[in-house]
Amino acid sequence: MVCMKEIFLTHIYWGNSLLSYMISLLIVVSGTVVLVLVGFIINRWVKTVELRNEQEIATESQLRSIAVLHFIQKIVLPLVFLALLSIGLTRLTFSDTVKTTVNSIFTAIITLVIIRSINKSIELSFIKYFSKESHVPLEKSIKPLMVLVKLIIWIVGFLFILSNLGYNITTAIAGLGVTGIAVAIAAQGILGDLFNYFVILFDKPFELGDFIVFDDKMGVVEKIGIKTTHIRTLQGEILVVTNTNLSVSRLHNYKKMNKRRVAFTVGVTYQTSEEHVKEIPVIIRHIIETVKTVAGVTCDRSHFKAFGTFSLDFESVYYIPSPEYPKYMDVQQEINRRIYAAFREKGIEFAYPTQTIFLDGDGEIPKGSI
Repeated sequence: MVCMKEIFLTHIYWGNSLLSYMISLLIVVSGTVVLVLVGFIINRWVKTVELRNEQEIATESQLRSIAVLHFIQKIVLPLVFLALLSIGLTRLTFSDTVKTTVNSIFTAIITLVIIRSINKSIELSFIKYFSKESHVPLEKSIKPLMVLVKLIIWIVGFLFILSNLGYNITTAIAGLGVTGIAVAIAAQGILGDLFNYFVILFDKPFELGDFIVFDDKMGVVEKIGIKTTHIRTLQGEILVVTNTNLSVSRLHNYKKMNKRRVAFTVGVTYQTSEEHVKEIPVIIRHIIETVKTVAGVTCDRSHFKAFGTFSLDFESVYYIPSPEYPKYMDVQQEINRRIYAAFREKGIEFAYPTQTIFLDGDGEIPKGSI
């Protein structure tokens, strides 16, 4: 036992005894094992909560804890590993050459871990910010932004590593500046789309899954990219539109409707009796107020609106508590069917385009009678 101890103390490598190396290695390895075990437990817990969330049995506190666990897993544990590595290295002494090499390697590792931690922190912050007002998956929308932000952070980190390794990065920074100006001039359209991507992302005129109408186009938003937005039209094809075009267009977002206002007109013949003319608004209002297809339909008004070219026109307005177009059509179908049945039962005739020709006693058509 004494012999082994003497071997550890007497064998010197690069200015340190073998025992010093063993102690430093023990600190790093034991700490790493603990960190790996903690990371494994956190990973199992996150997967369990996500599985419970898919089954809709996860509690609100469990869902909130996922972000904290991701922060610990992706940021805290790597920083703790760096602290252990630093403690292990501070117990050793090296020559100037070896110390410079070790410091350079350690600085590079620290920089990489810090960059990864910053990227993860920004990603979690963005998800938390956008999830306050959104209930749709955010990965597809945030991914282009996160790629751009991470690329910038990695470039800055790489320049920092080069600077610590003794390289002169002034020329590289100047070159990047000149290159950036040249790219900005050559790609003004792309940069405009990029700027409008940020406008869409933060201002939220629409989100993934929203049904929008702009110009003469309409469809469901499937992807929001850095340059273009993909919209699935009613015909089934993908419509690719630049973000600039969407930002400057007058856009109708039907997904954000709390309720839909519907106005429709019914025309009856001029031969309709005065009693029926008084009764028609009452009939239509009663039909709207007793709709069974969708609950909560309310009638706003029903009036004898105007004397049409060939009909007496009755206009009615109602509200349906749903933005979905199929539900609106189901309600309108029920209303039309019941109006048709009620008018037929009472002998009220619907109007259709007609002309009346008046003849004088000689069978000639007098002027101005058509």
